[in-house]
Amino acid sequence: MKRACTSLAALLLSTSPLLFAEPVQVAILPAKIVPEQAATLTLENGIISQLADQTKRQPAGATIAVLNEERTAQEREEMELKIARESMRLRDEIRKLETQRQKVQFYLNLGPRERRYAKAMGSDDLPATPESLRDIDERMALLKREQETAPRLMKQEFERNHSKCLLKMPFAGRVQYNFPLPADPGQAFEYVALPGRSFAAVCDDSAFYITVALSKAELTQLPEKNFSVSINLPEGRTLSGSFSHRKVEQHNNSRSDMLVYYFKVPEADHDTAYNMIGSNAQARLVYEAGENAQYVSKLDLIAHPEAAQCENWEQLISKLYPEHVLILIGERNIIIRPRNP
Repeated sequence: MKRACTSLAALLLSTSPLLFAEPVQVAILPAKIVPEQAATLTLENGIISQLADQTKRQPAGATIAVLNEERTAQEREEMELKIARESMRLRDEIRKLETQRQKVQFYLNLGPRERRYAKAMGSDDLPATPESLRDIDERMALLKREQETAPRLMKQEFERNHSKCLLKMPFAGRVQYNFPLPADPGQAFEYVALPGRSFAAVCDDSAFYITVALSKAELTQLPEKNFSVSINLPEGRTLSGSFSHRKVEQHNNSRSDMLVYYFKVPEADHDTAYNMIGSNAQARLVYEAGENAQYVSKLDLIAHPEAAQCENWEQLISKLYPEHVLILIGERNIIIRPRNP
């Protein structure tokens, strides 16, 4: 009986040849091109100057736009004058208190006879008590503290109110303005913000990824490192990516969670990937089954008479290849591996 089974398996292998599995396409999925990180920047209406060159990579912290530069300079000068005036006022108040303290201290240092003489000279209105001296000291300490902190607080408020007028790169990378640039970007021009449109988009171009969402359990259970993707481009070119990582993200439309796989694009293709950011693409998801894996065509499988007796591919594989285990059902091929390689 064992010999008969072996003969049957040999016959099946000869009629439906097994081929050692090269990378096999398992799905065609919607794909996106995303950078290492990205951000959108907004700006209010006003006069813009000092635009950055969007054809060049910008370092982190580089200025990419200045809004209302002349008005900001004027308001900064007004702030500095306000700080100077407030500093003078506090200084005068402190000097008055110092003079008053000297008088109180002088009166307290007098003997009984000198105090009667001071009162006779019209000095009886002086608050000559230790408590009044402490009050003067506390007021002086408070004014000196205000003298120290007031300029800093005014400058902080100014910078906070004008922070939206100065746009900088949050990280190193590229910037793309979302409005028609003037003929001479070096000259100041009026900018009008449109509803729903950002001023600029910036991206960290240190890495780019092709992302696809996988929902089939039979795919998500396979080793991620064996997956790769490719996108067909014009003129017979392709943009490929090798597996980097995966994470759960929220779907924008349904707000449901989805498992997204990230495939890193080679550095030589960064420019191509950058130009595809925001576009919709179709990616070929390819699986490398590894050593001892083999595949067989679905067309070859359904040509067997046993196919009519089976309800699914699993049953058909178990009948035709009892010494193999099923690894993956692809679009055109089924990958299997010997049970005891």
